[in-house]
Amino acid sequence: MLKYYSILIGENPRYTALFQPASKRKIALYANCLMIPVILWFINSYLLVSHVLQSNIWVALLTGVIAAFIIFLIERAIIMSNGSRPIFWFRIVLGFIVASLGSISFDEVIFKNDIDNKIAQYKNAETDSAVHKVETEYQNQIKAQELIVDQKAVDWKKSLQDVKDEADGTGGSRQKLVGKIALLKMNIAEKQEADYNSENYKLVTLKSDLDSSKALAKAKAEADFNGNGLLLRIRAMFDLLGEDGFMLAIYILFTAFLFCLEFLVVLIKIGSKNSVDEDIEKARDTLLREKTNKILERKAILFEPEQFLPTVKAAKAVLVQRNTSVL
Repeated sequence: MLKYYSILIGENPRYTALFQPASKRKIALYANCLMIPVILWFINSYLLVSHVLQSNIWVALLTGVIAAFIIFLIERAIIMSNGSRPIFWFRIVLGFIVASLGSISFDEVIFKNDIDNKIAQYKNAETDSAVHKVETEYQNQIKAQELIVDQKAVDWKKSLQDVKDEADGTGGSRQKLVGKIALLKMNIAEKQEADYNSENYKLVTLKSDLDSSKALAKAKAEADFNGNGLLLRIRAMFDLLGEDGFMLAIYILFTAFLFCLEFLVVLIKIGSKNSVDEDIEKARDTLLREKTNKILERKAILFEPEQFLPTVKAAKAVLVQRNTSVL
């Protein structure tokens, strides 16, 4: 197993085979901690794409593999990194970001049914808003048409009353018979009745159009509403948490647990002490660096000895004097 553990964390298996037992245990510890977030991200990505976002199984599997591979590279880079304070803080920030994203996305899977209920409320609110907008657009037209219909009804009834009064002699010409005047008034009443029926038909048509437009707007809002949007579901989750303190407490427990699992590699890397073989390797690197610095310091002596060795400098001066005397 040490061979596979070494490959996972980017070490040479032949080199780690010579390590002390404590160092081998630390390699196994790093490898096991590395696989925890990788497995979590694969499962989480697969469930998120297949069950939450409702995509097909092959897309979910591909997403899970890609996400797990990316997290594997990031976590292995964290394990392999050793450096200055900026690298130390960058490692912490990177681990924090990865852990936060992982815990939030995993919460989307765990609380899926609760979030679906909140998404259904969003959908109902969206359809109600679309229907209300259509009602507002038709409201003024219907009110105006109702006023026209009421006025036409009043005119028609008044004309009918005039015809009755003219016919029974209680009004108009005071002649108790159906004469030319009564027939004229009857024609007027019939025309006003036709106008009333025409305007009333327009009112009925408007109300019918309102009902059909409301149904169409509701169907369109339901079709356009996408409850599988990730950002919308995250918003729904936090809206639920803001409404219920008990749910918020449970969410914090789940998120803290997942965050610790995701942040485990960084914690182990920061908190664990160096093994004997790591100290030996660090000492070897220090000695090699000092040796290299000494060689670099001596290169000037090799290429320009007259600047550093008195004997070479004196010999060069004698040669210059002899060359001058000969000339």
